Amino acid sequence: MIYYLEGIYNYFDRFDKWCSQKRYKCVAYKACGDYNFSMLYLKVILVIFVAVIFYVVGCDGGAICRATRLELTDIEVSRDVSDLSAVLSQVVDARGRLIISKIDSVQDRLIQQLKRMAITGPTTSPELYPEEISRLVYWYNARIAWSIRLAQLSLSNRVSRRRDIFRCTFQVDGRIMTLDQIDSLILSYAKHRGDFRIAACIPGVRAGYAPLPTKPFSPEKFNAELSGQLNRLVLDERRFVIDVMHRRVVVSPMLWACRDMIISEYQRRFGRCEVKLLTAMGVHLNSQARFRLEKALGYRVIPKRNAGRIITQPGKVYYPGKVGKIEL
Repeated sequence: MIYYLEGIYNYFDRFDKWCSQKRYKCVAYKACGDYNFSMLYLKVILVIFVAVIFYVVGCDGGAICRATRLELTDIEVSRDVSDLSAVLSQVVDARGRLIISKIDSVQDRLIQQLKRMAITGPTTSPELYPEEISRLVYWYNARIAWSIRLAQLSLSNRVSRRRDIFRCTFQVDGRIMTLDQIDSLILSYAKHRGDFRIAACIPGVRAGYAPLPTKPFSPEKFNAELSGQLNRLVLDERRFVIDVMHRRVVVSPMLWACRDMIISEYQRRFGRCEVKLLTAMGVHLNSQARFRLEKALGYRVIPKRNAGRIITQPGKVYYPGKVGKIEL
């Protein structure tokens, strides 16, 4: 906020000098009734006024910060993810969508997991994460937990919808981070290991990410879990959009960031040749996902402009004249 206040102050300072050079009388001077009234007072009053506006409008921002702040007393260092496992089993359906109505029932366990991750991690307790794969899995699970928590806050009436809470900071691994920073960290892991799936399959609650898992990731099964994630991503019509009318495929920002890596990996395996992104991806998919991808061969591939909306499980609705409920 200080940055903006300084900018406003400097703007009026330049305006004051311009008025002096042109020998004009500022309207604000006339309103004061005294042409000799110092412009300094006007600038101070305006800056104070803007500061008050920032305070009033920024109350929601303060509420968001309070909502993500964690009380870390009596929390033990541990890599245990049993609380996250309990949360995912309740709030994620088979298609990786968030079940909003069930989050409140497991909120205590979600908060407990976030507290544990706030003081435990590759930086604060490196002895618990000696292998690179264990550190990578930590960041996957930490991102899942925080994306669910931020989605809960975003969809609640306590938080202004005008603010993008997914850019909010939170405590993890003994430091303050955002989801974007975790994404950048995971992308660096992907480039280091030469495996695009690590970045492309980052799970999240929004359309710009792969579907949420129904259980935490584990170091022992991570490679198989990545393969499953990639197939689920391609089969998800809201996360991997095949636009037949405009002959284009809209992919997630993280998958788009890995496009050169995907093509390079294909050329390394099959020789230097001209290859399109979708063709290069196909060798990493199962038959069902590959079948859907083949329908779009020759289409233009573009990235999503942003992470998109939260993907939630549709509610159950009643139809007049029908018996029971029909779930979409």
